[in-house]
Amino acid sequence: MKPSQTTTKIMVLVLLAAVGSYFWAYSHGAQERVGRDAERSRREYEVVVPPFKSDMERMIEAYERLSDQYLTLVQNQLQRMDADQGRILAKLESIEKKLDLLSKKFQPQAAGGGAEDKP
Repeated sequence: MKPSQTTTKIMVLVLLAAVGSYFWAYSHGAQERVGRDAERSRREYEVVVPPFKSDMERMIEAYERLSDQYLTLVQNQLQRMDADQGRILAKLESIEKKLDLLSKKFQPQAAGGGAEDKP
């Protein structure tokens, strides 16, 4: 035999061995996949459905949200009223101080003016 024919035969045998090992590995892997697929099909799945709320529960939740909003509104109004009362009180105190100054100014004039008016 010639060296080129021997090399060709060896190459063909190696190629056939490679193809054979590939098919063997593929079929072996396919058997494992079939086993895994059968195992998956035997699994049990749990479906979770959210609990159903009755009309009464929804009404109670809505009332709670409404009462929270109302409480927040009342608190905001009370804070505004407190701020307004503070400003009003400061203004009244400044008016009182001005009136006190004016009354002190007119007291001496009233006492002196009454004595000069005698005929």
